[in-house]
Amino acid sequence: MCKCQPYLPKVQAGVPSDVTAIPKETAQSKDMEVLRSMPLFSSLSQETFDKLADSVRFDRYVKGDTIVRQGEKAQWVIVVLEGYIKLTRTAANGEETLIHIFGRGETIAESVAVLGDNHTTTAEATGPTRIVRMPAHVVAQAARDAPELALAILSESSAKIWALMDEIEALKAQTADQRVLRFLLSLCPPNATNVEARLPYTKGVIAASLGLKQETLSRSFARLKIVGVEIDGRKVLVQDARVLEQEIERLNRFV
Repeated sequence: MCKCQPYLPKVQAGVPSDVTAIPKETAQSKDMEVLRSMPLFSSLSQETFDKLADSVRFDRYVKGDTIVRQGEKAQWVIVVLEGYIKLTRTAANGEETLIHIFGRGETIAESVAVLGDNHTTTAEATGPTRIVRMPAHVVAQAARDAPELALAILSESSAKIWALMDEIEALKAQTADQRVLRFLLSLCPPNATNVEARLPYTKGVIAASLGLKQETLSRSFARLKIVGVEIDGRKVLVQDARVLEQEIERLNRFV
């Protein structure tokens, strides 16, 4: 892991002033159902969950909007309702690395917010995005009062560490085509045929998330035509998801 000094932004802000805040009373009940069903909140008593729910705010972002900045004090636990958020880390020399991409139902900054630490990454919307924010001090107090929430936060953080370890292993042990195949397979229902999907974010973001240059990603897309994959802009056509699985297994034998 990089041990470079964190980038300190010139302007410190808990919530950007250029986003649209949606009053809590206008939030649809399905949004709260999404929160309630998440592993982080599903084990909580109704009383504890209601205390958290009373403090939430809903925000909308568009592509390129910064949600939190590396080096800022973590003031919120963030849950993605719609869209995707990319986390990047900027080294002392100014070089930016994409760390992870979070989608619907995933949480951001739950551990650093509860501990009162600074953000170690910058979070940016990759397209139209809706999020829920919960004040860090409210979540921290709830975690002190309800041990099940503290354990859920610990479990969530552990799961993210394991996921990052899997990503690091893939970056070091898998070829470009294997990484691209696994990404495309994640867009397909199991054993589905004639799948039509849409790339969830730009090819530049996809390439960065897979540890590839964009031209390498484009060449890989072109090679995968032989296994029934067609890419047209953001549109993806997969003839048979099972063939992608077979191709991954075939390539595994040569690594």
